[in-house]
Amino acid sequence: MSRQKWVIIVSVFTILGLLLANCAPAAVAPDIESKSPLRAASPVPTVAGPVASVPKPAEPTPSTKSATSESPRYGGVLARLTDRDSATFDLQREQGGDAATTLFNVYQGLVRFHPVDHKRIMPELAEKWETSPDGRVYTFKFHKDIKWHDGKPFSMDDVAYSLDRMHDPKKYKTISPRGQAMLEAMESAEVAGKDMVKVTTKYPSASFLVNLATGWVPIEPKHIILEKGDMRRDLVGTGPFKLKEFNPNVSMQLVKNPAYYVKGVPYLDGLVFYTIKDAATRFAALRTGRAKITASGSKALSPTEVAVIQKEMPDVIAVYEHDAQARWLFTINVRRKPWDDARVRRAVDLALDRQAFIRINGKGFVGSMFVAPWGMKREEVEKLPGYRQPKDQDIVEAKRLLAEAGFPQGFKTTLLVRAEAASERQALVAKDQLAKIGIDAELIIAERVTVDDRIQRRAFDLLNINWADMTGDPDEALFNYYATGAARNYGDFSDREVDELINKQARTLVVKDREAILAEIERKITNLAPMPIMFWDIYQTGAWKEVKNFSPGRGSHPWSKLDYAWLAR
Repeated sequence: MSRQKWVIIVSVFTILGLLLANCAPAAVAPDIESKSPLRAASPVPTVAGPVASVPKPAEPTPSTKSATSESPRYGGVLARLTDRDSATFDLQREQGGDAATTLFNVYQGLVRFHPVDHKRIMPELAEKWETSPDGRVYTFKFHKDIKWHDGKPFSMDDVAYSLDRMHDPKKYKTISPRGQAMLEAMESAEVAGKDMVKVTTKYPSASFLVNLATGWVPIEPKHIILEKGDMRRDLVGTGPFKLKEFNPNVSMQLVKNPAYYVKGVPYLDGLVFYTIKDAATRFAALRTGRAKITASGSKALSPTEVAVIQKEMPDVIAVYEHDAQARWLFTINVRRKPWDDARVRRAVDLALDRQAFIRINGKGFVGSMFVAPWGMKREEVEKLPGYRQPKDQDIVEAKRLLAEAGFPQGFKTTLLVRAEAASERQALVAKDQLAKIGIDAELIIAERVTVDDRIQRRAFDLLNINWADMTGDPDEALFNYYATGAARNYGDFSDREVDELINKQARTLVVKDREAILAEIERKITNLAPMPIMFWDIYQTGAWKEVKNFSPGRGSHPWSKLDYAWLAR
């Protein structure tokens, strides 16, 4: 199918999704199938808005069939890996893959992605919803008899409070790095009855329902937040699993929630997450069967580890290669001199050798700001200054810009890097590339807690980091990283014209018109270079084949929810 035909289809589905009333009785089971692993799978197109047909929520029974005609089995504890503990139990204030891997099984949102087909949206806490004809008002009706893990009843106040807390950081004096961007289009959330909440958006948004489904708009207990100020040390959700035991830097154990409002799931008796920082030790835990699923994202499998599995254990461990929707980039602190000068930032953008980064990573592709079908095609990007090969012409232009900015001999700066193998490898290559234009970058390699603290204090010049999206819709990237005051705009980039264009494209439902605005945004941000993109990653996730109803799909975190997963033995 041609790209033009695809975007037309996306546009039709977007408009239908905004206009149709979506409702789904709770008694019908979803069509969940175990998907076979994808090897070298091509990226699938991203639906840029709510799909018109919403799968109905689950009340599964052991008779639910998988693609292999196996019936799901109850029992067992599924172990998976993570590379670090979540910094806090307050998912509304978290942002990393480690938090998603564990906490997505405890907290829930209004809606969710289908557990196997991640392009589909299904109810979660809300059993159904309706959308107003103008596409601005969503009325969610919630399941009855939902309880928090501490036994307290779930209420509509919890929903309205959580949405407002994530949406308005100034009011609550707290920042929701993911949730704030996901709720950018929201105007208000208010209780509309005993089991209903009305959410009003500022404009008809093609991405709003998809954003709610990501897992990064969790509902948390208002009574605990009011009592203790946050959920940093209290892990109390409504989900299929609840906390049994947490040993910092060792493991987290979750146990099946006997009071879960969806009957029949989860299939598993529990989950255990082993925190292992060393990549070789994590891989050994997978190979020996101590854990059945790898860590998430870039901490999953390296190309070398994939080769070992395919040679030694192809019948035991499945390797899923999937589009990560994750880019490695430099965040530049535009508050600091000389980084407040766009010419200096653009010089860095030109100096970066994207193909070299991909070679040392072992996988990935050259890309600009957005993932397909949005933005420029890869073959177009590869011809652009800064992305093209060879680099000679780009280096000459980068030196000219530095001289024009008053730095003909270059200057010294710092590059902040997380103490992780992938980040450190890239930082060493980046240091060498910057040296070619006279920039001497001192590497500051630190543990995540230290890096996060320096980010919040803006105590850095350059930051090497990986940011992953969930939806693929441009709204997510733009309102996360580039809009003035965005929660993850850590370099404090701000441009009035860019802000106007970001808001304009968010309100544009006709795909062709929106693409034209996005192209203008790409041109402007490329010239301003606040966050030069190094490359887009491809993740390789491993899971033992006895783990059923597990499908990484597209993106980084939809597969973190394991309520429908089961063990064949």
